[in-house]
Amino acid sequence: MAGDDRRDVRGDGSSERGVTGQPTGDGTGDAPLAPYPSTLGHPLTHTVGAMRDVFGFRNRAMAERDFVRIKLLGPGDVYHLGHPDYFERVLLSGRDAFRKSDDFRIAFEGGLVAVEGEAWRRQRETLQPLFARDRVLDYTDGMVEQIRRRCRRWEPGTRIDLAAETSQLSLDVLFATLFGRELAFDGDREIRTAADHLQHWFAPTSYPLPHWVPTPARRRFRRGKRRLRSVADDLLDAAAEDPPADPSAAEDLLTLLVALRESGAAADGALSDDRLRDQVVTMIFAGHDTTSTAIAFAFYALATNPAVRERFHAEVDALDGPPTADDLDALPVTDRVVTETLRRYPPVYTIPREAATDVTIDGYRIPEGAATWLTVDQVHHDPRFYDDPATFRPARWATDLRERLPDFAYAPFGGGPRRCIGRRFALVEAKLALATIGREYDLVWPGNPDADPPLLGEMTARMEPDTEFAVERR
Repeated sequence: MAGDDRRDVRGDGSSERGVTGQPTGDGTGDAPLAPYPSTLGHPLTHTVGAMRDVFGFRNRAMAERDFVRIKLLGPGDVYHLGHPDYFERVLLSGRDAFRKSDDFRIAFEGGLVAVEGEAWRRQRETLQPLFARDRVLDYTDGMVEQIRRRCRRWEPGTRIDLAAETSQLSLDVLFATLFGRELAFDGDREIRTAADHLQHWFAPTSYPLPHWVPTPARRRFRRGKRRLRSVADDLLDAAAEDPPADPSAAEDLLTLLVALRESGAAADGALSDDRLRDQVVTMIFAGHDTTSTAIAFAFYALATNPAVRERFHAEVDALDGPPTADDLDALPVTDRVVTETLRRYPPVYTIPREAATDVTIDGYRIPEGAATWLTVDQVHHDPRFYDDPATFRPARWATDLRERLPDFAYAPFGGGPRRCIGRRFALVEAKLALATIGREYDLVWPGNPDADPPLLGEMTARMEPDTEFAVERR
């Protein structure tokens, strides 16, 4: 871990860190609001700055403090928290003082990532066993089949839009393994387009504006959501035609969920028609978007770091064939490449919450109802926790770094009870994709390796569209 230098949080020269405050209870606490950053200019300019350059704006906002307030036209004051202690407070020890924002309900309605309280507990208890390690490993052969099916279409000597290809690849994997439906390469375009359009509610050109402003991105989001809900209904109708009497006989996750409902084994209400439909929409988005971004940026990092790429290729070349479930533990370099990619380019770069009551943290008050964003990328790039954080260096994870890091200093899947339920599925898919593709192809970045990475900030961080890589057969 880098040295013990601390940023001045309160503005009074104090270097003490930690979350010392408690909820004020009556909402009338005397604590001051966090300051607007001096690095951003007048608060009335914040909306334009955020729309123009999401990541540059955040870097400037948090250049001097871990706890700042910015002003956006739509959400109003947004509180940015950029320290593991704050993450622990919001996601674990003080989580009852925070809730999911309306944006989650707009996007996912009654899906697992949006619901709260008892409804969340019932859904989580039902779904958690379905993403256990052994069950996820059952999907590996199907994952590899879909990965090979897609990359066989790549013609050596040509260029591919890597973001588009990995997005389609992850969607192929998701539908084939979890929904039991293989997507057509040259068909199912409505499904593929609709899945992409769920991102657009959070487009930087729209999100800072009030919800009632009918931007083109929001119209695309609504069309995509309607289409995915229709797809979910079709999938559920097919799964419900003849579900197995014994849920363990189900061959895909969706059929298993329907069988659990029909057998009465699921928690009451957790698998109603409406809830199942919402879960399908949630899985289509959360199950492919973040994973595809991780895969894309892993290949970007390999292409721009020749020494790492050489070690990676040596490891995957030693496999007897395409990777299997038994090979996953024998791929330490690949594992570290994925881990470092999620640190350097975290797809979930912000964890949004909303204060459920007035809360005081480190002497500053967050008012009830205020948007509260945990800035994952800021913590992942903080020199207090990572030596040379701007450098892609998978070897850092071969040390005892994990044991030395503070809790929540590495949080690509969030943390606390609401940590991403699909993280094992995502990690297995990413490792299999790297190993499967890396054995057969070298994806060459034709751009400047010293330039800023081609990042686009929406609901998740993504690779900019039309970022092309040259395909070379190995």
